[in-house]
Amino acid sequence: MKYFLILIFFTVNFSFSQVNLNDGPINTLLFGLNYKANYTGGDLSKKWGFTNHLGADVNYKFENNVTIGLDGGFLFGKQLRSDDAFKYVINSFGQITSLTGDPASVLILMRGATAHFDFGYVFNRFGNNPNSGIWVKAGGGFLMHKSRIESLYDDVPQLEGEYRKGYDELTMGVSTKQFVGYLFQANRRLIKMYAGFEFVQGFTKNVRSYNFALGGPDNSSKFDMMYGFKVGYIIPIYKRTRTQYYTD
Repeated sequence: MKYFLILIFFTVNFSFSQVNLNDGPINTLLFGLNYKANYTGGDLSKKWGFTNHLGADVNYKFENNVTIGLDGGFLFGKQLRSDDAFKYVINSFGQITSLTGDPASVLILMRGATAHFDFGYVFNRFGNNPNSGIWVKAGGGFLMHKSRIESLYDDVPQLEGEYRKGYDELTMGVSTKQFVGYLFQANRRLIKMYAGFEFVQGFTKNVRSYNFALGGPDNSSKFDMMYGFKVGYIIPIYKRTRTQYYTD
């Protein structure tokens, strides 16, 4: 296994060396993994504070530096700002009781997902080579989030099984996204990355048919916002340059 990984490393490194990024813009397929430090706004900030976003993306950069791409990821956090959804199971001491009548240890965590399609452009005038520069993207897609309820050590019947759906506030809808950052592709090296600020706006709605806190469905429309610093490591795949031979 060790020798197999070494072989892959040198194969990838050799393939990168076939392309000189200083010669001019080229077609590039970019695969990447990314992380975003997510801050919330709008209706989402009433429920949750800081969250994390881990994702993957694939982009194609044309010779004219126009890009198209797909990205998706998972949201997770624990900074709960409002427990209104649980107001009927929290007692006067601010506790949720277990089946035995003792205070229960209940975790309420944020879970979610995003998926977007976008268009962009790399302004290589400001780049370290013709295939790098300020990267601006915009697009649309899907946003989903809910509360994950975990009672690890106690039996809490009111929060178990199908009852959880009445408290988790599963929310989803269409969303838009904007990104402004820098695409860095070092010539003949494995250092390829991007970093910048990303903004997401979600036009969402609680899709549960019954919410215990409301005594019925939540039919209100919501405007969820997320913004933060995003960084990604990318693996570019270049089209092999054509080799030409000359004879006298």
